[in-house]
Amino acid sequence: MEQARTDSSVDPSAPKQLRVLIVEDNPDDAEFSLREIRRGGYVPVWKRVLTERELRDALSGEPWDVIISDHSLPEFSAPEAFAVVRDLNLDIPFIIVSGTVGEEIAVEAMRTGVHDFLLKGHLKRLVAAIEREIREAAMRAERRQIQEQLLMSERMASMGTLAAGVAHEINNPLSVVAGNLHILRSDLEDLSRDADGLGGELRPRLASLRDALRDAEEASERVRSIVRDLRVFSRPEDDRREALDIHRVLESSLRMARNELRQRARVVLKFGKVPPVDGNDGRLGQVFLNLIVNAAHAIPEGRVDQNTITVATRSEGTMVLVEVSDTGTGIPPEVLPRIYDAFFTTKPIGVGTGLGLAICHRLITAMKGRIEVETRIGEGTTFRVFLPRARSGRTQETPVAPPAPSVPGRACSVLIVEDEPALGRVLGRLLAPHRVTAVTRAQEALARLRSGESFQLILCDLMMPEMTGMDFYAELVKTDQAAADRIVFMSGGAFTVSARSFLENISNQHLDKPIDTVRLRRLVEQVAAGQRQTTAS
Repeated sequence: MEQARTDSSVDPSAPKQLRVLIVEDNPDDAEFSLREIRRGGYVPVWKRVLTERELRDALSGEPWDVIISDHSLPEFSAPEAFAVVRDLNLDIPFIIVSGTVGEEIAVEAMRTGVHDFLLKGHLKRLVAAIEREIREAAMRAERRQIQEQLLMSERMASMGTLAAGVAHEINNPLSVVAGNLHILRSDLEDLSRDADGLGGELRPRLASLRDALRDAEEASERVRSIVRDLRVFSRPEDDRREALDIHRVLESSLRMARNELRQRARVVLKFGKVPPVDGNDGRLGQVFLNLIVNAAHAIPEGRVDQNTITVATRSEGTMVLVEVSDTGTGIPPEVLPRIYDAFFTTKPIGVGTGLGLAICHRLITAMKGRIEVETRIGEGTTFRVFLPRARSGRTQETPVAPPAPSVPGRACSVLIVEDEPALGRVLGRLLAPHRVTAVTRAQEALARLRSGESFQLILCDLMMPEMTGMDFYAELVKTDQAAADRIVFMSGGAFTVSARSFLENISNQHLDKPIDTVRLRRLVEQVAAGQRQTTAS
């Protein structure tokens, strides 16, 4: 096999360079094709091959714009050559140039997918055929990319829906676990005080129980953080923008990337005092997770003590700057201009899609921000994300709804509408000695209220079978607006468009699951005392 050649008579840097792979045993016939290409104004960079092995080596070693093949060679043929191209899953224009083949063979070749067929003595339209096939190949490629991007978008949307569903399913049992742990903590403290008067023999056992309980509470809190992060990353399709605490988004991203980081580098946080940013938590979480994981992948495993990934924030005029820096390998100069190109990746097959940084650039730009990069080979890379400050200095809060009248010092009447029986029971125990009624169906709650029962506070799950919390609210508004105003919704993840829209457009509060027991008790005490409810979500 010959080395790839560039015509010495023409400047090789000319813009109309054409890479031509020729399957031909006769050098003179190959030259006829090259002559037509030069006449068409192209500079051919070409290689001639004679066998299947040479063709495979050429196709795996370099990119080609077009393949021109004789139909029959001593050890090879055009149909066999085209089969190799198909086997390698390459979409390169393939044109047969032959002087001995009849019309039937030409038609059969075109039927198998060969792009064109020319006679050696009639090459006037060779350049036109090459240009046409290159254009069509490019169109087939811009379509494949669009299809792949759509598939990736659908996959990401499916992952988001799955994450939201998982978070929702975890939240109910987690609320039960967390609530019961809180009750056990209170009971254990009472037992410890009683044990002081009974002698010291129970103290070691009680101390051991306190240690076990503390470990269980810490594990529960870790699961709570994971669920909260899943909820953030389950909303990348949501276009809503609001005032965000950028540090909370970064902390969520770092927790999500923990497994990628722990074997590669130490994480250094340099969080400055910055105002809220105007953005979307799901989309920003996606951006920062991608940047952090990329930083981790730029560092080889096993040298944690020698490498760092630094996440820093500070104010820059009207913008908030977030920097993600690594001590990794750096980005080569020839790669740098293409890092935001869709489907461009330097990662091995199966590791990266080439969409990560392209999506980051698109999302940040859509939020009126910008992204910059600085890199040095062998020293590391820093990505800088600039985001606009929020117009308001406060993060978005849930509007306050007034409580029902209450006599100070007396127990509060609470209706719990929750389809998870265990969660209803634990909420009832947490709220003792208040008067608590728990039902598992919204229809039963609605019937009780319409029959004349009155409650100062209604805790209602948002997503329930048969009748949702949204449906329950809509029905109650028809007959008792005051009772509807006393509803506080509980949500393990408002992951549907309708649920998010509902919570945004009503004045009622909502509590995120797993329920924060301190906030819940404070809320009920305030209602019992006739005070206004403070934000609990």
